[in-house]
Amino acid sequence: MKTILLFLCIILQTLCQDYYQLLGVQRSASDDQIKKAFKKLSLKYHPDKAKGNKEESEKQFQKIVNAYEILKDPEQRKIYDKYGEEGLKEHTQRQQQQQQGHFNYNDIFSRFFGGGGFQQQKPNLEQSLFSKSDVYEIDMTTINRFFRRDHVWLIFFYKNDDYGRQHKNIWNELASKYYGIFQVAAINCAAENEICDDEFQVYEFPKVYAYPANIRQEPIEYKQSMEIDQLAKFAIQFMESFVSIVTNENYEKFIQQEEQHIVLLFTNKTSTPPLLKVLSKELKGKLVFGQVRYSDTKLIEQFQIKKFPTLMVVTDPEQYRGVIYEQNDFKKEQIMKFLREYAYISKKVKKTHQVPRELSTQLIKNGACTTKDTKMCFIIITQDNNYLDLLNPLSQHYMKDKIDFYYINKNNLIYSELFDDISSFPTAVVIKPKKERYAKLQGELTLSNIQDFLDSIISGNVQFKPMNDSLDLNIFKEDL
Repeated sequence: MKTILLFLCIILQTLCQDYYQLLGVQRSASDDQIKKAFKKLSLKYHPDKAKGNKEESEKQFQKIVNAYEILKDPEQRKIYDKYGEEGLKEHTQRQQQQQQGHFNYNDIFSRFFGGGGFQQQKPNLEQSLFSKSDVYEIDMTTINRFFRRDHVWLIFFYKNDDYGRQHKNIWNELASKYYGIFQVAAINCAAENEICDDEFQVYEFPKVYAYPANIRQEPIEYKQSMEIDQLAKFAIQFMESFVSIVTNENYEKFIQQEEQHIVLLFTNKTSTPPLLKVLSKELKGKLVFGQVRYSDTKLIEQFQIKKFPTLMVVTDPEQYRGVIYEQNDFKKEQIMKFLREYAYISKKVKKTHQVPRELSTQLIKNGACTTKDTKMCFIIITQDNNYLDLLNPLSQHYMKDKIDFYYINKNNLIYSELFDDISSFPTAVVIKPKKERYAKLQGELTLSNIQDFLDSIISGNVQFKPMNDSLDLNIFKEDL
């Protein structure tokens, strides 16, 4: 019966999948011709390189790979030429049945004693060294991920010989230690010689190359000793970083992020940790990352940082407050879980303009117009509150600028201790609280005159004077 089925398949060969037609070669094609045809078609239909319908390209690519796997093997090609696809299936089933029913004494001996049985077995050069490990193994079916890479890849090109095996443990440990930071991969070039030759142009083994995330950049060969720290340092130098160095001098500019939360790492290291680099890349556009070094004592004191490293999501940048990551282990998965809430759920809402307020002792206690305030303060010093009608349109007009608007009764302020040139009212000043400097409005207290004054300040055309004292509780008169 089986013979009849095989005979029918041979007669109906046109109904079966013709591997030679798939590769576009004659049935008498040599191994080299089949190899060249496969290379040409695999590049044409590879899902990451093909144009048009990717799903159809992927199906065709799988058919081409399957055809090549059959025709490159002399025994399978012989069976296919004689019996077709059904013959191959029959042959595979028969082999599986024989393996299940065959008791191999040498296999049992090898399992118990770790040797090669009663016969000395040679190592299989095509056998993988990294199955069931964190090392990403590249072959024709998995290489598409490499073409779509968005991180640094460090690839070990090897053959399963003495030279390749001596680096197995180091490569496994490197992949485990830096999992999620950069991609540690390997290619067995004895089994995947077409990939090593044609895709990577690597002909000597073992070799290590770093491939930057940008596919337009050329790979860089690693030429130092195979040590974990040296290998990691080599890969890390090619990582992209979207982390800013934040200091007391540039802090005001850095916190002007209206759409995303700010993440700060306070550290006693001078270089940016690779974990922070990869987080800044993966969460780019969702969070803004900065690094504060331990030498910036003023910022560390203002944020009340007690230990290094400390990771914080800044929730109130003007008051130097935030939520600290409390875990002792700085693991990527745990930190991502901590940051995800702020990246995807609780994004900062764009603030509306701050309405004008009376400058009171309570506001001063909260830091308004003191050295803790990062905004400029426009203050009208007057004898009545009739200027609210003037302040309201100003606060709306300058809502995108770092200016808050206040008024204060002159009887609640010892103005002579603050300013040298104020003696008549109403008047107005702009204070730069952190620098404790001020500028006085010249001319009448009208909307157009104030706007010209503020526009000149914003454009940097107004000269500020030093204040005589700080604007704190000591300069407010006690209420009677």
